[in-house]
Amino acid sequence: MGLFSRFRTSNTLYFPGCVTYFKFNENFELYKKVFSKLRINFKVINKKICCGLPAFEAGYEVEARKLARKNFEIFKEEGIQEIITACPGCYKMFLQDYPEMLPDWDIEVKNLWEIILDKLENKPRLIKYKAMEMVTYHDSCYLSRYCGIYDAPRKILELIGYEIKEMPDSKENSMCCGGCGGLIRTNPELANEIAKQRLLQAKRMGINKIIVNSLIDYLLLNKNAEEFDMKVLKFSEILSKALGIKIKKEEIKEELTEEEQLVLNTEANVQLEEELKEEDYDEMEA
Repeated sequence: MGLFSRFRTSNTLYFPGCVTYFKFNENFELYKKVFSKLRINFKVINKKICCGLPAFEAGYEVEARKLARKNFEIFKEEGIQEIITACPGCYKMFLQDYPEMLPDWDIEVKNLWEIILDKLENKPRLIKYKAMEMVTYHDSCYLSRYCGIYDAPRKILELIGYEIKEMPDSKENSMCCGGCGGLIRTNPELANEIAKQRLLQAKRMGINKIIVNSLIDYLLLNKNAEEFDMKVLKFSEILSKALGIKIKKEEIKEELTEEEQLVLNTEANVQLEEELKEEDYDEMEA
């Protein structure tokens, strides 16, 4: 990135999201390498911050609003003016929900997939490896129906050598895989059944590889993929490979244990709850 790049400061925050940070930390590191390779300027905050989507989806709107306010204060303290995130849920939360929750929200949420696409289109020499195989792509509900992002991820995949065969329900009519809305937590059996139906769609087309952007979708689909002889690929890993970035061959558990699920869903909110109790106590004292 040049001799003086290490001394640059950025006002663009890379926000990984809870699942990436806690469960797939390797993906957190991979995206940082991708951004560096593509000359995407960014900074990270060394604090365990949840965007608040799990609490918001579970009906804890007051807590989600307080968490949003606290995050906004942290972002301001760090001089953040823009946010990029590869997590579809976090992207939707920052882009659509934070502006409604926070009247003074003034941080621009950038479309990371358009940024990556632009970099690859303008500098195709950055692509070191082309896959040259047929796959299908699963649209994350948060990224597609909520935010209207359909084409950029597909164009990126095509640029790095993939031929995409669309499933019967895709893009605007995409079928949910069962990973959204907290269904994995509230009704895991139903979530698994929906995931199996999605995998069956791909299987019936003669496809044995499906690429996903959301790591929650990856966890759910990959958990059920074996019986369909299907391979679920993470967007981050295939993009890294295309750019010639070496991926450490570390063992990654594919399923969340009950304890890990609780950590991912509540760890960021536990600290908030304690702080809110302290605030309430301070108000009582006053």
